[in-house]
Formats: sequence, C-alpha cells, structure tokens
Amino acid sequence: MAASRPAVNIATLPVIKALQALQPGSCTAESVRALISNLLDAAGLDYDQRVDVLGGALIAEAVRPYWEAGHDAESAHDLLRSQDEELADMVEAVSPVLLARAEAQYQALDALAEVNALLGSPRS
Repeated sequence: MAASRPAVNIATLPVIKALQALQPGSCTAESVRALISNLLDAAGLDYDQRVDVLGGALIAEAVRPYWEAGHDAESAHDLLRSQDEELADMVEAVSPVLLARAEAQYQALDALAEVNALLGSPRS
C-alpha cells in the first residue's frame, strides 16, 4: 500500500497567498491561467484529476449565473442555451464525458473492493 501524503495547511501555500492578494481587475486572463496551473501543481493532481477538475469548473462557471439566480439545472442550461449556444453545446458534450469518467472510477473502486473481499474471505 502506498504511503499517503502528509496533510498540508493550504493557507501556507504560496499559490493561496497569491490568491488572497488578488484584487478584482488586477490581473489578466493569462496570469489567472498560470495561477490555476500552479494551484494544480501544488495540489499534486495527476493528468486525469486535472481534466476532471478543470472540466467540472468549466461547466460550473458556464451555468453559475443561472444557478445563482435560483434556477434548477435544466432551466439553467436552457437559459445558457438562449444566451450562448456554443457554450451550451460544449456543456452538453463535456458533461457526459466527465460523468462517464467518474462512474468508471467508482466502478473500479467497487471492483477492487470485491477482489479484496474475495482474497480476504476464507476458502471452503
């Protein structure tokens, strides 16, 4: 079994300190992109985790204005479609991919648990 990484106080990470120092309108899209990349590096996420985090964040940001206005998921997506068809198309394309990846991960964990249970059960 691999050793787990020690817990980190995220408030002490340089990237978090940089986030706390930000003021609205004080940076460019490129500097925010670099900050996000640094945050992913600091978190130690692998490629698949990065894709999942960024895909989920993209979808959440696309529909956030509508969710914050109190709409459910379906009406939020409908409103997004009425405002930006291309972005709504992207949400429709990416959402099932992220869902399938998450389901595959849970299925793999379940399968591993079953194998461990079989290996740990007494033989008859």
